Amino acid sequence: MKRYIFDPEVIDQCALAGIGQPKPQMFDLIARAIEKHYPGTIYHDQPWIYSIAGGAMIQMKLYFASLDEYIMIWGTPIGSEGHSGRHRVAFWDTVIDGETWYFAEGQFEKRVYKPGDRIFVGVGQACGMNFTDGVWALEYARGSIPRSMPFGLADEILSCRDFVAAKQTVWVYATLIGRHWSAPYSKGFLRKFVGRLMSRVGKRRAARLTPPPPKELMRTGGARAKAVTPVKAAARGAARRPAGALQKARRG
Repeated sequence: MKRYIFDPEVIDQCALAGIGQPKPQMFDLIARAIEKHYPGTIYHDQPWIYSIAGGAMIQMKLYFASLDEYIMIWGTPIGSEGHSGRHRVAFWDTVIDGETWYFAEGQFEKRVYKPGDRIFVGVGQACGMNFTDGVWALEYARGSIPRSMPFGLADEILSCRDFVAAKQTVWVYATLIGRHWSAPYSKGFLRKFVGRLMSRVGKRRAARLTPPPPKELMRTGGARAKAVTPVKAAARGAARRPAGALQKARRG
């Protein structure tokens, strides 16, 4: 029987530790709570990356990953919707901010989840998802993670053509697998050697792919320029002319 590192019930309790806190401090509190229960397994240095799968667009941060498990925080501040996919993996999610709606085959009313609520999508199951005006959740997955990679990359490559996000996903996943294989609790010289190599190469590759922070264009002085059409400009000009000038213009 396969042995797993994490207990979904413990992960759920860790998620509750951050509810009500501002972002991103909320995420740090949750990660530290997990690390307290599972020392040496959680890594805080991975970047936030896009995940576009099943028509839904979110961003995610992976804290642990192996061939059989992963832990991440995911979410969106503006909402999205799509298909969960049907996987050989079970997913446990705890909502930590916002609201999300789910439904499965044969269900005719939406299931509403708010902070503190748990979502479970089992092996071979699938759901429709709507992230309303925004939602954030802690997710623990258990099963054959590599078999779900095509679902996680297909939209990014074939639809959005966001090759940067696809490469980031692969290299971040490889980095965390390498760290798992080279961790003190892992066994086997070859496994540890390959793990250290994957960790180093993956970290460098992922760092090179990290895009620069977005720039926002701001008006100088904090005031927004008002668009003025030629008709409005002419009307304003006429209104500002003295009465004598208007009479002369009419006579002419």
